[in-house]
Amino acid sequence: MDSSTQAGSGTGFASWYQSRNGGLAVWRTLLVMAFLTAVSAVIAVSAGMSSGATAAIMVLLAVTLVHALVLTPVARLTLAGPAAKGKAKAKDSESDAEDAVSGIANRRGITAALLNAMAYANRYNHPLSVAKIEIELLRDIGSALGRRAGDRALQTVASVFLETLRMPDRAGRYGDEDFLIILPHTLLKNANQIAERIRNRIEHVESASGRNKLPLTVNIGITQFRKGEDLERFLSRVDKALSDAKKSGHKRAPAARSA
Repeated sequence: MDSSTQAGSGTGFASWYQSRNGGLAVWRTLLVMAFLTAVSAVIAVSAGMSSGATAAIMVLLAVTLVHALVLTPVARLTLAGPAAKGKAKAKDSESDAEDAVSGIANRRGITAALLNAMAYANRYNHPLSVAKIEIELLRDIGSALGRRAGDRALQTVASVFLETLRMPDRAGRYGDEDFLIILPHTLLKNANQIAERIRNRIEHVESASGRNKLPLTVNIGITQFRKGEDLERFLSRVDKALSDAKKSGHKRAPAARSA
């Protein structure tokens, strides 16, 4: 039996003595101890042992049972506590970085990913481009058809990202109606091609909300990272690119800002 199997068996044995609130199930422990003590007493008497020897054996058995059935499970449960809390904390950390509506990274998560990508591009002098994508008329959709329709539109766009983007790319919801797309190892001209592919894909899908089929259009602004640039400056240029795209009108190629 390998070590992982042994650990699993021990954990199962210990957890049998754990109550619903995480403490020790005292009644189970006492029941098992009483049963085994009675069995040992019957065996000792049947073997014709003296009362003193019988008492000594019962004391020894009681000590053994306390160690095996109480101290060992309690120790294991105590050690398992920090590990369980660590897993729960890691899970909470992951959920904190995920947008509950779209199912992709939220502002916190995508910002952290962008900072990592910028640090990598800065250190190794690799190209990095970022696109900001805004869903047009999202507020009007929510006002006219309800919040669920707006949420469905966000989910539809997020699904397009998952289908269209490459493995190292990252997408996240940055605001109420806009997203950030991180494109590592990507020059501006290549980022334009990716953005155009995303825009075409979004405009050829419909967001369903009940019996309503909602056509979606987006504005996209793209900027390439400049070596040594900080986050605030970089995002301000991304916002400027998006503003230029909105001024140009939809159904046109996304605006791009040179590096």
